[in-house]
Amino acid sequence: MTVLAESDPGFKKTKILMQRTVSLSQMLKEAKEKERERMSSQLVSEPTVHYGILFDDFQGLSHLEALEILSNESEAKATVLMSLEEEQLESLKKELIAIKDIFTEKDFEEEVEGEEKVLVEPCAVSPADDGEEFVNVVTELLFELHIAATPDKLNKVIKRAHDWVKEVKSYTETSADEVATKESKDLGAEEDKEESNTEESSLKSVEGIYESAVGSLAEVTARGIEQLHKVAELILHGQDVERPAAQQAHILAKLTSAMCSEVCSLSKEFTDTLVAAGSKQKAEELNPLVNSIILEGSNSTTYIQNAFQLLLPVLQISHIQLTTSKMDSEL
Repeated sequence: MTVLAESDPGFKKTKILMQRTVSLSQMLKEAKEKERERMSSQLVSEPTVHYGILFDDFQGLSHLEALEILSNESEAKATVLMSLEEEQLESLKKELIAIKDIFTEKDFEEEVEGEEKVLVEPCAVSPADDGEEFVNVVTELLFELHIAATPDKLNKVIKRAHDWVKEVKSYTETSADEVATKESKDLGAEEDKEESNTEESSLKSVEGIYESAVGSLAEVTARGIEQLHKVAELILHGQDVERPAAQQAHILAKLTSAMCSEVCSLSKEFTDTLVAAGSKQKAEELNPLVNSIILEGSNSTTYIQNAFQLLLPVLQISHIQLTTSKMDSEL
């Protein structure tokens, strides 16, 4: 049996990447618990939502932990190869390093030979986009993987987020028109109207928009990580692999970049919507909410990218198993 040493240059970067991501779920757990403690003693007037708690509520932590387990198990297996002839071993190591190189390309922007760049430009979404482009891209990429993975949950959440933005924008524009004609109405009619719209106004308040935006980012991120977890399971246990691991890595990099771009775009839409709705609020009240959405949007893309890195050992062990299986069948 041949053991690959940790000092092997072909696996050093892989180990570093795993060290960066393996404790992510634990870090999020600790942050969630600290936030629960803080929220139990906070003022009633302070925001009552926390990204980490919502991310856990949407099972994001559960899927991240499960993906970490699959990744760690695969990494352990990948460091010990079955006894092979020296020439075969060297060839396999080169193939594993080639797979690893796809995961270490800076910002996913390295060009793939004969293909477009892996990463689309951040937030490169049409102002009129309603999520349909993302749905089409993700569906096509999963189809290219040749595994039985469907993005139904992820697509549903994305569409719901875009529909919510449209609804809030429509409400905000309508409210602005009503304010412009407000002075021409008598006091009694105005009071009746205010009473009838109390519930709707509370849902479209600045605080309500902020809470919905944070919740939407947490849910989209959770569904994105769930999608990567399901893909990992199918690659390892689901069915015979029809695509070479290197091709799967390129496709998964594109899938990840599409998710990150969509989250970035949603974050921008949420902040624009919040600013429009809070145009009459003081800057010291509005800015912290806007900055919080921007921060959580950035965190969301980081979590998705880290989850993508966890797929590296999965693809490597899948390639090892497929290669050794072919060698055995040829004997």
